[in-house]
Amino acid sequence: MIHLYLFSGLGADTRLFKNLGPIEGVEIIPLPWIKPGNSRTLGDYADLLLKDCNFRKPFMLGGVSMGGMIAQELAIRTEPEGLVLVSTATSRSEMPLLFEWARRLRLASLMNKSFLENLAILGDRFTIKSEEGRSLFLEMLKDADPDVMRFGARAILHWEPPSHQVPVIRLHGTADRVFPFAKVKDTIPVEGGNHFMVFERGGQITKILADRFSILND
Repeated sequence: MIHLYLFSGLGADTRLFKNLGPIEGVEIIPLPWIKPGNSRTLGDYADLLLKDCNFRKPFMLGGVSMGGMIAQELAIRTEPEGLVLVSTATSRSEMPLLFEWARRLRLASLMNKSFLENLAILGDRFTIKSEEGRSLFLEMLKDADPDVMRFGARAILHWEPPSHQVPVIRLHGTADRVFPFAKVKDTIPVEGGNHFMVFERGGQITKILADRFSILND
């Protein structure tokens, strides 16, 4: 049995993965965000998580959006069997120009929870979701920790992806409007999948992952 530890995206929580699984031979373990404390970078936060989490071997790490970035940071600090990256970035070139503009204009100081919540709600109006998906999205956003939201938004803008040699299973939706599919390389495309697809298309994502885990175990 391999333990798959997953981190959600910014403004989301473990409920994001409720439609994922089961996968034979894999225990899916969504992990909650913790207070960032004095963390300034995603690397700092990964160090903090290591003090809070006990990864049972053999294990893999994964996540969605910011959670995928954290998984990459943890990969260079631990010894995972692999990474599962969904709807995330692995290089600065895969990030939208909006992120670069915000970084250069030093807009991080504006990024409190109220600002980010309103921005997310505005963006959500242009995203196709099921009624259940939209309801969950808004619930998670409302429940999100303000400290994690503020820290995460600022840290993402300045994130420098680490280099690692860990095997990767990567999935990305062709309709992702946060990290545009056209910028992403070396991924399994999910036709029509958006940034919220791990919830909206949990069954499809589960099947893809099950097939990939089967190949890895052969």
